[in-house]
Amino acid sequence: MNPFAALPHLAEFLDFLNNPEWRAWPFNSGYGEHLLPALARLVFVVIIIGGILFFLRLLFGPGGPLRDKELEEEARRETEQERAELEERFAKGEISEIEYRLKMKSLKD
Repeated sequence: MNPFAALPHLAEFLDFLNNPEWRAWPFNSGYGEHLLPALARLVFVVIIIGGILFFLRLLFGPGGPLRDKELEEEARRETEQERAELEERFAKGEISEIEYRLKMKSLKD
């Protein structure tokens, strides 16, 4: 006897989930499935995770509205210190002008 006989909709739903194609959805390919549906699911998951990471980057990345202001100040001080060290190394002749320009370009705000 089915213990869910009193709840026919729940029993139907559990029978539906017991179908082998739905046991591990969305991370299985099911039976008789081709490559494209599996790739479509993979692309869908990548888009969702990429969207989450994009919005986190917008909110907490450099210049983001939820980023801690102390982090911005610390990053600014480190950049100024690196520029001063680079100018000092260039003045001493430890690095070439091309290397100096490339590194200064990478330190631009």
